[in-house]
Amino acid sequence: MDFNATFQTWMNILTHPNEEAFETERMKPQANLTTALIWMVIAGIISGILGFIQAQMFRSAAQGMLSMMDTADMPPEAAAALQGMIGGIGGGAGLMSIILTPLFFLVFAGIVYFIARALGGQGEFGRYAYLLAGIQAPISILSSVLGFVPFLGGCLNFFLFIYGLVLAYFATKVEHGLTQGKAIITIIIPMLVVFALTACASLLIATLMAGFSG
Repeated sequence: MDFNATFQTWMNILTHPNEEAFETERMKPQANLTTALIWMVIAGIISGILGFIQAQMFRSAAQGMLSMMDTADMPPEAAAALQGMIGGIGGGAGLMSIILTPLFFLVFAGIVYFIARALGGQGEFGRYAYLLAGIQAPISILSSVLGFVPFLGGCLNFFLFIYGLVLAYFATKVEHGLTQGKAIITIIIPMLVVFALTACASLLIATLMAGFSG
């Protein structure tokens, strides 16, 4: 695999939020599902490594908190359980990122593809996945890097997420030949569904916690 060509492709997509850039990319011979999955696996590995490093940094801080809890007469069983959980965060986070990054990408790509087709899109799934991976893979890596920046990193990640949606709009419009409105709907619907599910889950957790505390 030509990593230099991959980097150039990612840079071309990220720095050219317009239809012409995606028209160029979709015509390349490597614009297929295999390339998309390879890119997402690479992103998952890099994000996993960075996540592992962040987890180790968190673990060091958490160990200090545990020492404070010990002096506050925290029950030994609770302290041992918490320490075991903290110890497993690093490796677990890295492994889960490698597995879940390409898996979640496939699910998302499949959902938006079928929405686009339902709205009259004529795109090909492998090529569409390639365009989306050209957006999501570098953004995932950048997001992991920004995770090292306290407070500001979270704000920048939000704007990075919005920018990713803008790029996904162009990819959808170009590949499926949709109108501006239909391309926006294709991208927004999955986001609204995720937001609704997250809100419901948060409400459920808050209700359960209130029940236990009461």
